[in-house]
Amino acid sequence: MNTVEKIKVSNQGDHWVCPCGNNTMGTGFDTCTTSGTFIEPSTYWEGYYACLGCGRIIDQQTRIIIGKTNDLSSFNL
Repeated sequence: MNTVEKIKVSNQGDHWVCPCGNNTMGTGFDTCTTSGTFIEPSTYWEGYYACLGCGRIIDQQTRIIIGKTNDLSSFNL
């Protein structure tokens, strides 16, 4: 059986906690593509975030972790 990995959400969705322990009040999350490349939020952004603690890529709508980027150097850390 495959387990779907999701981030924890509280405060009506405003506070995210990644399985790595990072959260919105810590290192935080930044907008990205499905492959984990940093992107400014615009009309081309498709609603994905990367955890700036571990690189997990998160679908904003479902909060499901869809992948991981190993290159956090392109993000605004």
